[in-house]
Amino acid sequence: MAYVALYRQWRPQDFAGLVAQDHVSKTLRNAILSGKIAHAYLFAGPRGTGKTSTAKILAKAINCAHGPTPEPCNQCPNCERITAGTSMDVFEIDAASNRGIDEIRDLREKVKFAPVDGRYKVYIIDEVHMLTTEAFNALLKTLEEPPAHVVFILATTEAHKIPATIHSRCQRYDFRRIGVREIEGRLAEIAAKSGLAITPEAIRLIAVQADGGMRDALSILDQCTTLSEGEVDAGAVRQLLGLIGHEWVWRLADALAERDAAAVLLAIDDLVNMGKDVRQVLLELAQHFRSLMIYKAVPDAGTIELYSEDRDLLLRQSERFSHYELGVIVQKLHDAIQDAKWAPEPRVAAEMALLAISRRDDMADVASLIERVAALEAQLAGREALPKTAKPQPAQPAVAGRPVEPAPKAAGEKREEGAVKIPPCNVPEVWDAVLKELIASGKRSIHACVAQGKLTALDGATATIQFVSDFPKERTEKEDYRTIIEKIIEQITGSQVKLRCVTGPTPAAAKKNETPKADGSAGISADHPALSQALKMFGGKVVKQDTN
Repeated sequence: MAYVALYRQWRPQDFAGLVAQDHVSKTLRNAILSGKIAHAYLFAGPRGTGKTSTAKILAKAINCAHGPTPEPCNQCPNCERITAGTSMDVFEIDAASNRGIDEIRDLREKVKFAPVDGRYKVYIIDEVHMLTTEAFNALLKTLEEPPAHVVFILATTEAHKIPATIHSRCQRYDFRRIGVREIEGRLAEIAAKSGLAITPEAIRLIAVQADGGMRDALSILDQCTTLSEGEVDAGAVRQLLGLIGHEWVWRLADALAERDAAAVLLAIDDLVNMGKDVRQVLLELAQHFRSLMIYKAVPDAGTIELYSEDRDLLLRQSERFSHYELGVIVQKLHDAIQDAKWAPEPRVAAEMALLAISRRDDMADVASLIERVAALEAQLAGREALPKTAKPQPAQPAVAGRPVEPAPKAAGEKREEGAVKIPPCNVPEVWDAVLKELIASGKRSIHACVAQGKLTALDGATATIQFVSDFPKERTEKEDYRTIIEKIIEQITGSQVKLRCVTGPTPAAAKKNETPKADGSAGISADHPALSQALKMFGGKVVKQDTN
């Protein structure tokens, strides 16, 4: 007898056998019990989560000799034929290979005929989003007014591609990704009933790599049993799937924490020589740094799946990075994964990303600035807590070893005692941090506009930016740019601010950028910052006007 793959052997045969889809099975059971069987269903969700299996179970439930029943017997001729795929009343159509209008027109002609053995003719159309626009239009009329003996079940992994006209005529059920622990339980049950020897570590590794799909998990388990003659362990699973392994990932994380670029490059070279895929290296490294980020933020989040369950290691490595650094590292690794996917030489993309992480000076600068601002806030809070009769020390706090001068008040602005919400910050350093954050977050168009100004004051709850011309000032004042700048300043200083934009170049800047005209008035030279930025943003060239 031909071998049957595990995912086919252990396909659920009733609603109770569905894993992690209780919301779907319960609703369908109640509909069958109440006699409210719809004429069209849409099953949407990731691959391997039970959509087609549920469609077959529903077909058996409404055509069972003892039904319609929420518990098909799986023993009557109707149930057995549907399970075997030989029923004359249940049709499985692959929309990927039958996606044209001719196939749907043929279907429209056949639905008119009564069922052969059961009560309903059931059409299961898999990957229905692959149908052409013309085919969807041909199907629409049948879905709108189907014969009483016909039930359509449309299954898709991309529900957003289904036309609204089709979608509105179906009852939609969303299948969710299956959790790691639920896959582990099902794999352990199947292994025990099939007599397969496999370690719990190997089962967990398979469950993680299945990415929420039970079919993928069973396929991996099937492969592992043919690879290993004895008990299947975690090593066999890693060998089969080409995984890197925790030890290598931890070694890379330690090297990145030490900013040891040489160790990082040597580790990558060793992994490539071992035949490992650099994209897989980046993927597992991103999963580990995600775990560090989550553990550092929520150490007791026991329900969140992490790459490693070694809490001691998570504690030790997470302490070597700031929250800000971990977020930026995860983002850089995700970008590198995408770059490596399309790069002609993926190794170069991986090495560039890891070298950038090893030399993360910009991250350290912003992180240290945030820490210094937090320290200043603590100092200020301590002084405000002193009794009114006590006088604070005259010494000013320092940033980067330099005394900090209080931010100047804007012209004509009054300030009440004790109304300051922002500690005395080093304004130039805050402005540098704002510009760096705009570049790091990819907001280059905002940076190009805002960089024409300068932060001149952080006074009370107001941040004042001075521009040399009206165009960048007016653009920055608009809500989209203004909101982003205010949020970045709040992130750096820890206090909410309102942005205030003014114009007025310094005398030195005015003298440098203005040239006298023939009539004695001042004009704008070709190297004026506003003119240079306008050329950069809009293109074109400078044409001098003849005043004669």
